[in-house]
Amino acid sequence: MAVVLDTNMKLFAERLNITSSRMVRDYGMSTVDEIIEAEAAQGNTQAVNYAREMYNSPSKLIKIFKLTDVENKFVILHNMDDKTRLQVLPLLEKEDLVMGMYFFTKDKLLSMLMEVDIEELVNVILGAFPLQEIVMMFTEDDLAAFFQNEKLEKYDVINQLKAMPPEVMQKFVEGVTGRPSEETNPFDLIKSIEQLPIDQYRDFMSSIDPDVQRQLTFQLTKQKPEYLQLFENETYVHMLSTLMKTEMVKPMIYLEKDTMMEMVSILPDDLLSIVAAQVDTRAFAEFLLEGHTDVLEQALMI
Repeated sequence: MAVVLDTNMKLFAERLNITSSRMVRDYGMSTVDEIIEAEAAQGNTQAVNYAREMYNSPSKLIKIFKLTDVENKFVILHNMDDKTRLQVLPLLEKEDLVMGMYFFTKDKLLSMLMEVDIEELVNVILGAFPLQEIVMMFTEDDLAAFFQNEKLEKYDVINQLKAMPPEVMQKFVEGVTGRPSEETNPFDLIKSIEQLPIDQYRDFMSSIDPDVQRQLTFQLTKQKPEYLQLFENETYVHMLSTLMKTEMVKPMIYLEKDTMMEMVSILPDDLLSIVAAQVDTRAFAEFLLEGHTDVLEQALMI
């Protein structure tokens, strides 16, 4: 006796290219959703197409295509063209983008950081080292250039000169005068420095004892962290180069998200797909529903 399906189920079976006998045998008491899910999981192209057309809610798409599985996301992403895959990056959290940095070699990361905006690089360096350690790593050339910089306000430097610890003040006075510190009123000395023409003042400050310069630099940058932006990318990249790659990558979370996306975007397709697969499941489903469900046809491994 032949198996008979009602008209609707027969049309549905034909649409999915399922024979009547298999429909009864495998899906006798199953719902349409359960049938679609099972057939899609087996790579039935017609079932995938049907799901694309009929299921237009994120929750349905997540269930049918098992989008909670990172491997399934990867397969779908890997089947996208470059332009579409890159459109997923803004949906990622910064923590997900940091993961992508580990795929680069240390040398490649350092070379990319050379091109990063100095404000962002300062945020990275402050995440990697305490301020006092950063100041200790500045070379004498770094410090000399810092005190020559036109953006370093003379008023701030003079104020910090007056606020130096006694032992540093003593070293400063003796280094400038060549006489025991008790023979000179340090505030008179500072006043005379303040009255120097700007070019002479800068030349003077860039030539004083490096230990005094470091103390002043620490005080200045502690009060106004933006002064750290007066140093060169190369200086900070060299500091980061002293770290293991793992420790160097962690503070890259302080880069701007756009910068992180630009860096990660140059990864090879397979590695970029691994990074993008960390995307929030619902956000990814919504993205697919916004005109990208065609990629589901090409991802029949799900």
